[in-house]
Amino acid sequence: MNMFEEIEREKEELPKLRNITNEMSKQTFNGYQKFAIITFLVCFCFGIILGNLFPACGSSSNFYGTCTTTEFNFSLMVFFWFISFLVCLFFYAIGHIISLLTSIDEHLRKSK
Repeated sequence: MNMFEEIEREKEELPKLRNITNEMSKQTFNGYQKFAIITFLVCFCFGIILGNLFPACGSSSNFYGTCTTTEFNFSLMVFFWFISFLVCLFFYAIGHIISLLTSIDEHLRKSK
């Protein structure tokens, strides 16, 4: 058996962009999923604002440790993004579970 012939038999074409667009346009979001997407977009912007509002100390002077220069607080921004991602992912998952249960219920009602 030739390896290249087996590869040719098993090879599948990559999906076209039109097919991907058609599949995504069929997707409908319920309230929880819309809430999660909007909340993440708001939290993404708010994370940048928080990083600027609470700057980190760039360098300190003297014995007392006063900040001479402040810089953007990147770690606070990334931490806020991570926490908001987890919370929004939780809400999105709840919405997805609800949509799956709704579709199962519709199929059960049709079969009766």
